[in-house]
Amino acid sequence: MNVVVLGAGEVGYHIAKRLAKEGNDVSVVDQDGDRLQVIADAMDVRTVCGQASHPSVLDQAGAQNADLLIAVTTNDEVNMLACQVAHSLFKVPTKLARVRELDYTKYPESVGHPLIGRDDLPIDVIISPESEAAKVVMGRLQVSSAVDAQEFFGGAIQLVEFVVRPKSLLAGLSLMELPEVMQGISVYVVAREHNGRWSVPNGKTVLMAGDSIYVAVTKRELDALMNVLDLSFHSPRGRNVMLVGGGHIGFIVAEQLAASGAQVKLIEHNRARAEWLSEQFDRVVVIEGSAIDQKLLEEENIDKMDEFIATTNDDETNILSSLIAKRYGVPHVVTLVNRSIYTELVRQIGLDVTVSPRLSTVSSILSYVRKGRIHGMASLANGNLEVLEAEALETSSILNVPLRDLSLPEDTVVGAILREGEVIVPNGAVQIQPHDHVLIVTTSRSIPAVEQLFEVHLEFF
Repeated sequence: MNVVVLGAGEVGYHIAKRLAKEGNDVSVVDQDGDRLQVIADAMDVRTVCGQASHPSVLDQAGAQNADLLIAVTTNDEVNMLACQVAHSLFKVPTKLARVRELDYTKYPESVGHPLIGRDDLPIDVIISPESEAAKVVMGRLQVSSAVDAQEFFGGAIQLVEFVVRPKSLLAGLSLMELPEVMQGISVYVVAREHNGRWSVPNGKTVLMAGDSIYVAVTKRELDALMNVLDLSFHSPRGRNVMLVGGGHIGFIVAEQLAASGAQVKLIEHNRARAEWLSEQFDRVVVIEGSAIDQKLLEEENIDKMDEFIATTNDDETNILSSLIAKRYGVPHVVTLVNRSIYTELVRQIGLDVTVSPRLSTVSSILSYVRKGRIHGMASLANGNLEVLEAEALETSSILNVPLRDLSLPEDTVVGAILREGEVIVPNGAVQIQPHDHVLIVTTSRSIPAVEQLFEVHLEFF
């Protein structure tokens, strides 16, 4: 497959790296020669220096033979114009664009005619980093004791990450002993982090205090699981939430929190933005000020908050304000981290619940790229592991074989099965049947092998 990626920032870098690793012919376009050199040194791709929307630059990048164009520059207008040029001049069949400005996507609601479409602005899929990040933030709030929580099978199954505590029922337990303490709850441990390394465990794996694990559990049993493990699970309704940063992500999160019944205080440092936010909300208290002003935070009763969410565009502000919230005893703190260099560092200083717009955007784009029988995809463990929701075909070699006897790729496990609307959390005796939706946890290097297992090919709209 021939792919043109516009933008060599963190999102473009990781998209290009992933697709190149899977054997695709990838070209990357950016105006920054230094960024392109970093990409050229790290992976086998073609690089083109120039303005991403210029026809001559797209031609040089191979747009005339491209199967897919992914526009993820930092400029919405460049991304949209590049898709138009790729469509009109080069007939690129599929175009994805990252668009941050909500007005481009929300305005059509009021005029009854879409801006985006084959007959208007020809973009097949719009990816909003802010919307994706806000979705992840709301997921973190639903399971407040979890480090991460993601939904699959239309919300029927949850993958929940939490840390094994020293006095937990799980500390010192092998996975084959797990059913003995689960009180009839069907759960499956699909990933484990020990001493900084993530892997897919087996029945002999022993969980140790301090390990991070991902557990697959049905949504209807999630509350019971949290109770068994003495962890908390709740709706935001009635909760006191302090939110810092009223940009695009903060606005979406505040809107959704208010709609869910939470009591929200939103701190925004920019006066004009704070005034605008005040006009948008009836049930959100908007405060102009600095997120790291300790006196202001005390005046706004930070010590009485149930949740603290840092969503500014500045990582340092998010990290510092989150540490202040931790100091005042806020039980649940969510920190937005834009730069990958901070992702591991923040956990080492005690900020366990982080959200990365980069990772959520990369996951969304890749889930759209993989059509065919792949119905969804997401990243786990800061990108160390991948989750695919795949549909089994009648001709698949994995049918009617007990899971314990399947020859799966290395570091790959079946975490759950959806069959005719019913979720099955599997054991070794379960067999996959035609048209089952199967949740697979694997590594990025094993994705091509998993796709082959399900006889999936990269198809497009």
